[in-house]
Amino acid sequence: MTDAAHMPCVQISARTLLAAAPDGRCWLMAVDSSEIIALPVSAVAAERSTPAASLVEGAIAAGLTRNGCAPTTGSYTLLRYVRWLAGNYVFAGQTPGLFRRAAERFDASGRRDLAEFARQKAIEETGHAELAYRDLEGLGLPAAMVVPLIQPPSANAFADRFRAYVESSEPIGLFGFSYCLERMAVERDDAFIRRVEGLCPPGSRACRFLKVHSTIGSDSAHVHEQLSRFESLTSAELTSVARAAYETAEMLAQQPLMDEALTDAEIARRLRVAGVEAANALPDIPGMPPGKLAR
Repeated sequence: MTDAAHMPCVQISARTLLAAAPDGRCWLMAVDSSEIIALPVSAVAAERSTPAASLVEGAIAAGLTRNGCAPTTGSYTLLRYVRWLAGNYVFAGQTPGLFRRAAERFDASGRRDLAEFARQKAIEETGHAELAYRDLEGLGLPAAMVVPLIQPPSANAFADRFRAYVESSEPIGLFGFSYCLERMAVERDDAFIRRVEGLCPPGSRACRFLKVHSTIGSDSAHVHEQLSRFESLTSAELTSVARAAYETAEMLAQQPLMDEALTDAEIARRLRVAGVEAANALPDIPGMPPGKLAR
């Protein structure tokens, strides 16, 4: 019998159970089935070796596994990167205010510790939208015109999901949401950043937002800061965080479908119809797998 049978289980969705060992091993189980799926052990969970890290990391792996999300390979395109920057400008512009609203809710419920943590996150996220805006301009694009033209539907969908967690009966779930996004950002390494820089015009400064949200940026430290906080939560609170992390990973896996109408050809068409001159300098490159540049 697998070790999962001897581990406490957390219900992360209506039909899904997750068992997690402190060493990072996790197993996914269906409520109405005897099938047990061993999930990959993340480097973060193995390094920390705590029940909280294993559970939240396992929840993310479960969300991606349930939706058939796998690492992508293939060509990247400058047009897809422009779309990514536009979407992150929209999303990042809303996150500081949502964290501040969460702090108000935690204050009202007497959780000053969580309120302070939410305010800290608001400070950390302040100014990130401006980085994405400046990166668009660094590509020679008029950002004020480009953003409303090509912002992907997923940008507001993620902001709406964040808002729903903040206003829910268990707002602590918002930390599972934010953890999942920052954890996935850490997957962008030096080699990935260099590939994106290679798409940009020579001499342009258009990867500032990307570098902040990568393994060389602040998100790496934020991942461990949040895990330290999770390790002090009650079992019920940690379950809420893990459930939100699972749901956010599911959403990330579905992001390519949300934005599939904004192909390279459609982005270029919108820019040219609007008379954006720099669009003529954006090359026609085979499509980049959408999921790789998810926030």
